[in-house]
Amino acid sequence: MSTNSIFNPSDNWSQPVNRLSGRLRIEFEDLSPGLRFAVYLELKNHAFDAIAVINLPEIRAQLSDSSGQPVSTAGISGNGPPPLRQWAVIPRDAYVGLRVDIQAAAVPMKEQRLVFLGLGSNRWRIGTGSYRLKPTAVFAPEPTGPTNQWTGELELPAVEIVVTDDMFN
Repeated sequence: MSTNSIFNPSDNWSQPVNRLSGRLRIEFEDLSPGLRFAVYLELKNHAFDAIAVINLPEIRAQLSDSSGQPVSTAGISGNGPPPLRQWAVIPRDAYVGLRVDIQAAAVPMKEQRLVFLGLGSNRWRIGTGSYRLKPTAVFAPEPTGPTNQWTGELELPAVEIVVTDDMFN
């Protein structure tokens, strides 16, 4: 499996909400024989105390093409167990990265010239072109979670995704 970062997030963090900010980092994965994008939610703690976050927040995402039109989702079934729910503790002035894409799904074969992107309840198969992903991360209260759990919604900065012909070679 080879991975290539297609998005260097630099300082493109969301505005802090209750002392937490976030961004997405996306990497292209050549799984040989299929292709997909790995998506990492990076969260930064601006609070004076450590905060806990669940590793599987609800991700709401919209994908549009270069003309701003929504990209249709694909009916792709899962093919593996769901990830385990776990807590991450983010110390003061630190950040953590959580993989949040759908990994247990059938990916298109290279010959199809499509790349799988699965996020939240959405699954896309996208071809050559430029796309814009607009995500929101939602952390609902967990009754059995730690007392310092962070809850709320983070509107994350949009991410540009480019699929090139070279990815299919």
